Amino acid sequence: MNPMLPLVIASLCLFISLPVASAQTRAEPEARFGFNATKAVEWLPLSGDEADGILFPVTVNGQATYADIDTGSTVSDVALISSKLVPLANGAKDGKAISANGYGGVSHYPIRRADSLVIGGITLLNQQVAVTDKPLSRDERVGVTIGIKMLMGLTLQVDWENRRARFLLGGDLPKDADTVTVAIETRTHLPIVDAEICGIRVQALLDTGTDSDVHLVPEQEKLWECAAPVRSDIRGIGAGGPVIKGLASLPVVRIGGRPMGPVTASIDPEGGPLSRRGISASVGTGLLRRSNFVLDAGNSALAFYGSDRTARVTDRTRIGIQYRPDGKGLLITHIMKASPASQTILKPGDRICALNGRTIEALAGKYGDISPPVGKIARVGVCAGPTVSILASDYLAFPGVPDIAFPAGTPAVPEPAGVGRVTEAFARCVNLSGEEMAEACSIVLNAPRVANFWKETARKRQATAFPNAATPGIP
Repeated sequence: MNPMLPLVIASLCLFISLPVASAQTRAEPEARFGFNATKAVEWLPLSGDEADGILFPVTVNGQATYADIDTGSTVSDVALISSKLVPLANGAKDGKAISANGYGGVSHYPIRRADSLVIGGITLLNQQVAVTDKPLSRDERVGVTIGIKMLMGLTLQVDWENRRARFLLGGDLPKDADTVTVAIETRTHLPIVDAEICGIRVQALLDTGTDSDVHLVPEQEKLWECAAPVRSDIRGIGAGGPVIKGLASLPVVRIGGRPMGPVTASIDPEGGPLSRRGISASVGTGLLRRSNFVLDAGNSALAFYGSDRTARVTDRTRIGIQYRPDGKGLLITHIMKASPASQTILKPGDRICALNGRTIEALAGKYGDISPPVGKIARVGVCAGPTVSILASDYLAFPGVPDIAFPAGTPAVPEPAGVGRVTEAFARCVNLSGEEMAEACSIVLNAPRVANFWKETARKRQATAFPNAATPGIP
């Protein structure tokens, strides 16, 4: 568990000073961390497109912005923050930087100091953070990326159905047959889950920082032996520039005991970050958003619940044109292999000036017509060139496998019992008095997987209700 995070006080609006790293000078303000349990049980609204990740509002140095969760990030410290919010000159740490492995190479981020970072009921003051001047997400509003280190002392609950999320005290997710074990790998400090791909059991990185269903390393071809015959590819941007990855459709992937399928697998290029870390596969938000989930990383637990959302969130490419805005047009950056677009005269470098008879300028950023429903035609107008008609098809679907995780009529999985219960009890423990306070503190003290600091805080609070007791509460 992250040694910094348990050093928290609750909704009394008090803050604990954290140990100051030896690299800091005495002149720097002390790092402090506060936790308002009452506010923590309230939900934060999710924002943006689900495919862009888990996005929610935060405040950095008094400025409102948005954060996303990237459990696959190797960036240490509290968070990675845009230099628009934390200037590169703000509290430089002896010119030091930290590195992170990504597609296309290694990125280096300077370490600076954020005066304040507020996430729901969490308030961090004078924290060391990594800073970048590059975009953090396809959603330009995102100014903060939170990695697994921040989550080690907390529980993240994501309710896709109601477009909301919250951060709770870690340790109250019950471990039962429906709970997936999340191991924190000792060498990389990344979250690993057991998965079954093409009948082969592997350890997969839990990576909320990618919108893919799964990533596979190229060295283990058996992981896509069960794939559909049609193979494609996709262009992405890594730290070192464009990266081309293979695409294959798999009938099912199992995370713990939960089947998810069909699945579009991205096959990494040689020497990708998974290969460099010695990890066989990763699981991205493409799968995680197929149902609600609770991630209690410090307690090594992950649970899925709610209805099967597979058919609603699966969105395979149907035309095969990748592009980026370019002035008053769209620049084609890649034509996907075996796609309907690959059977036309279109090629990378062509500029699109119209879609279905409307100019790109008139569409004002809404380019959904470039990937219409199956059976519909997209009319792509090339700048100073012809208009190309393309029939959309679900060419990456797995033949005969419907987009469902469970058979039709299967009831929704109930929310895990007790999630949020300890956080609610902790809020009452620090805010109430007398017997009500003592009862609430006992819930925290009796929770078997709550970190010792929370129990010690509850024990001290309960002692004020029973000053004559030798050992109040149950350790």
